[in-house]
Amino acid sequence: MKYFWNICKGLVVGASLCGLAACAEDEFLNVTNPNELVAETFFTSTENFNLALNGAYSATKSLDLFGQAFYIQTLLALPHASDYWNAQCRNEVTSGDNWVLVAWRGWYRVVSRANDVLENAPKYLENESPTPAEIEEMDRIQGQAYFLRALAYFHMVRLWGEDSYADDPNRLAVPLHLKVPTTREEMMLPRATVGEVYDQIVADLEQAEQLLPEFWGDSDIARVNKWAAKGYLGKVHLYREDFEKATAYFEEVIFSGEFDLVTFEEYDQIFQGKLEFSRETIVELNYTIDLQQNIWENGLGSGIALTLAPPGRGWSNCTPHGVNIFRFGEDPRLKICTYAPEDSAATVSGAMEPAGRSEFNFTGHSFRKYVPQDYSVYSTNRNSGINYVLMRLSDIYLMHAEALNAQGQDAQAAEFTNKVRRRAYGLDPEVSSMEVDFVGFSGVQLRDSIREERFRELFAEGHRWYDIVRWGIVEEEVLKYNDLRVTQGEIVYQEKDYYYPVPLQEVDNNPNVSPSTGYE
Repeated sequence: MKYFWNICKGLVVGASLCGLAACAEDEFLNVTNPNELVAETFFTSTENFNLALNGAYSATKSLDLFGQAFYIQTLLALPHASDYWNAQCRNEVTSGDNWVLVAWRGWYRVVSRANDVLENAPKYLENESPTPAEIEEMDRIQGQAYFLRALAYFHMVRLWGEDSYADDPNRLAVPLHLKVPTTREEMMLPRATVGEVYDQIVADLEQAEQLLPEFWGDSDIARVNKWAAKGYLGKVHLYREDFEKATAYFEEVIFSGEFDLVTFEEYDQIFQGKLEFSRETIVELNYTIDLQQNIWENGLGSGIALTLAPPGRGWSNCTPHGVNIFRFGEDPRLKICTYAPEDSAATVSGAMEPAGRSEFNFTGHSFRKYVPQDYSVYSTNRNSGINYVLMRLSDIYLMHAEALNAQGQDAQAAEFTNKVRRRAYGLDPEVSSMEVDFVGFSGVQLRDSIREERFRELFAEGHRWYDIVRWGIVEEEVLKYNDLRVTQGEIVYQEKDYYYPVPLQEVDNNPNVSPSTGYE
């Protein structure tokens, strides 16, 4: 109580003195908080720039994005990898949908934090007389910020862009914020076009490619490097249907000698958290189990497994759609991607017991990628330490095959696809196999085979929705999932299903943002 009284006395005295001095209203309101971090005093050392950069990385790993919500509610739901209750699984998304707002908010948080770094870096270099070593470090810091901003806008243009770059780059996408706003007007930007956003993504990735090192030391292994920038440049050009440029970047990665397809057993370990930063992965987000409970209470782990785990091991209410189970057929990768009811998984006590039959889908299967077999997340503060993989070599191989096929180089395209297939069957990727290879495939037949191979190889890794959108096959794909559904209602396709609506909250708050077509 004494402490509180002293504070009150201070406030009274302060007010009296201000009155005696006839303080002007603008002076009274212009209060500086001594505990507040401001750019002018914070961005004066490379250590603080790294702290700000870590904030941008953290935003990608957050609950809103790959820590749980965006992966579960958007990337699994929209292409019907999952059988779930949300509107995304019924293709009934509205502009007021909470998960649309969560994704929008999450990705703009990444953009904002990257912009903070990029805007203040030149000021530091000009005003603080950095050493050559500090200048070199600032190059690396800016390279990472450019990459993370590009990553954010690449997701956003594919989600909110109302058409593809190749079909109509003049359709609207999202506001393009490239600086820290200092006025209300700078915050209220209109939507940029698809072409403008893609152009910025390429520019940012090219900057990252120039500034980033090829590799980091072990203590910084989770940071993006030059190969990540090259891999994403190839991917972005593939989405732009500039197949020649895409091929050139993919070949730089493939023939660098730095990456390999791991064995089939190791492929499984990547998604079980037992083979982190392997020679196959190009970009992955690092998670770890700590003492804090839940990612939404600032735990350092991932919340994905909590939702996807088999019965009794987590919430267990988001499960693979039955259509997908049958779509795999006899492909061995089904065992990597899902737990069958009879497969073993650890209980809360640590006992290895059958996973059990999920009541929320047609076949009783549960997701396995990003869901640990040897522990229940209920026993680890509801956190999983499994890293999230953004890009790996088999994805590069299949994108490269697609680009080659589009250029009529079918023999080479089939070979890169076959390498991935051979690994899936436990064979040497470099040795032909009449049993599993696509032999004599060309043209549309090979194209469609590559597409289906992407489904099997990359199932539940967050690529499927973007694939079917860019291929223009959303209607035929999503309507397949009216069969064998359990938790979701009937899917009714509409043309606007190709893109997310701008969140209603953004439309209401920003007079310069127009609603997405069909969602007014």
